[in-house]
Amino acid sequence: MLRRFLLIGSVIFYLTTLTHVTAEVLDGPRGPVEFIGLEEWTPSELYKAIQETDPDKPFHACAAVMISELKFPAAAAFGFIKQSEDGAMEMHTVVIGVEKSEYVRYRTVGSENPELPETWQELQTAVEDNAQKVSVAAYVGYLLAEPETAIQLTELSDEEVLETSHEFAEMFGANAESFDLVSKFIDELDHNSDHELALQVHERTESWSARFVATIVLAHFHEKEVSWHALAESLIDPARQVRDVAGKLLEGLVRAEKAVPVQWSKVRETLLAILGGTNPWEFNRTLDALVATEIDSKFAREIVREKPKLILDSVGVDHDGFTESAHQFLTTISNEDFERDVEAWSKWILDSETESDP
Repeated sequence: MLRRFLLIGSVIFYLTTLTHVTAEVLDGPRGPVEFIGLEEWTPSELYKAIQETDPDKPFHACAAVMISELKFPAAAAFGFIKQSEDGAMEMHTVVIGVEKSEYVRYRTVGSENPELPETWQELQTAVEDNAQKVSVAAYVGYLLAEPETAIQLTELSDEEVLETSHEFAEMFGANAESFDLVSKFIDELDHNSDHELALQVHERTESWSARFVATIVLAHFHEKEVSWHALAESLIDPARQVRDVAGKLLEGLVRAEKAVPVQWSKVRETLLAILGGTNPWEFNRTLDALVATEIDSKFAREIVREKPKLILDSVGVDHDGFTESAHQFLTTISNEDFERDVEAWSKWILDSETESDP
């Protein structure tokens, strides 16, 4: 009963402070700027502080300033480029700011460093040399598997497919070598032994690069529910590189239509950490993956009631491209559509909590 009142109280508090946290669109140096997730800072105050702290840094890179200079425990900034009718380029920036350190809860990793197979070690070495290139290379593999793209590739020769794959890799910031290395690694995976090894590395291993490689393996075995659980846990890994590759792979799986129905209750605390702001860079990708894997609506409503703020802020954002994930998630679990009406969504969350308790 106490927990019920605490959850209702958090939503009531959000409703009473709605005028303070509703997205405010500011005029930025290259276009509109919106802040979400804020509690004590106002958007105008934070915008001014960022500009005064590092006026030369492009505003879409403001998350680094918020963390290093303004002491936010987590932040993320997303830039959306749009060309106006007169040909001018404008950037709409959406910034997530997490002010309280208790909202950022990375998972605990293991302390073991087992001997890995040579194929794993080869990819692990490449990861340690340039994690970003390997991350993008793994992501590109799923972009090429998107249904429409995959159909087009069937019309090409093997040589043309490889050339196209290399072009995709370079376009997204990887290179042919990293793409070929990841592709070879995946092709040689053993269905039973490598999946089991990936789970063990994910749970027990201290080395971030080994956990990075395990994340790539787990995404390959997307038909297994436990792989999705581990991918979600990797989103709150203490290593930024592991969080990054997990987010890219989740998006890739969704885009390639590799999602399967998943019962998410076993990783409840992980999802609450993400909804609370632990990894704001992957907030929308997480929502997209939960929809694609057909998250149970009752369970989804429970975790949203417990951590409503960031998703409510997100659904109220003015930019269509950013708010789409939160909007789709909420409409999916509610069978309602209040569009950008944050107050209506807040009331729905409050009403669904009241109705669910005897």
